[in-house]
Amino acid sequence: MKFLSIATAALLVVISASLHITDEFGIFQDGARLPVLNSKFGMSCQSNTLYNVRQIERFARMAYKGIQNGGSGVESCTFAPFPNEVFYAYYIGKSYAQATGYAENYIIINFVGHFYAGFYQYQSGGETVSKLCQFDWDTQFHSIGYN
Repeated sequence: MKFLSIATAALLVVISASLHITDEFGIFQDGARLPVLNSKFGMSCQSNTLYNVRQIERFARMAYKGIQNGGSGVESCTFAPFPNEVFYAYYIGKSYAQATGYAENYIIINFVGHFYAGFYQYQSGGETVSKLCQFDWDTQFHSIGYN
């Protein structure tokens, strides 16, 4: 019953989601796949802020607790490679690059706490720009199936 109420709440929130993340670099172009959170995992936001598996697992746990607590600390979003999924963005820190200035870094998880990707946002010309973080070359992926 608890799972059903979380799923229902997540669905209601995603309907009003205003944050939409795209995959402009084609990271997920090979279909429905997720990064494997193991010792080979690495993710960089703006190329100078690196996150390892332990950090991402900790952030994902914290984000999931936020979902369970009625959305505290998470923002609903949509993620273009998975248009039918319910997602949440969770703030994980800031980074700086000379080209963009300061950016806020986030992770994307689904309503059961699975990590999908990271992204960062910065201001440019009065607009908010969102870009996916890059996975290290050694990061492995596994396919996920949809029935």
